[in-house]
Amino acid sequence: TVLRDNEIESIIDTFNSQEVKEDFSVLVTNEQIKEKNYSFSAGQYFEVKIEYVELTPEEFDAKMSEYKNNLKELFAEGRDFEEKINKQVEDLKYE
Repeated sequence: TVLRDNEIESIIDTFNSQEVKEDFSVLVTNEQIKEKNYSFSAGQYFEVKIEYVELTPEEFDAKMSEYKNNLKELFAEGRDFEEKINKQVEDLKYE
């Protein structure tokens, strides 16, 4: 991931101000870090939020159809790339 300058500034400013921002930063104590076996994995310190969305059967079927079509396109694209790569490897010559 390449961060933009404003994203880097936001991280630095948040750290320096020891600010808590929802879905961005959390402030923990040394004791909390010790309880997590000194792990700095951010996911251990954020509360997991699960959003439930009510869908009708028709909406669910439409979403699934959309996902299936997207997957088919991506798989086809992947096969095309695989063929192109294999062709280029076959064309390699030692000089």
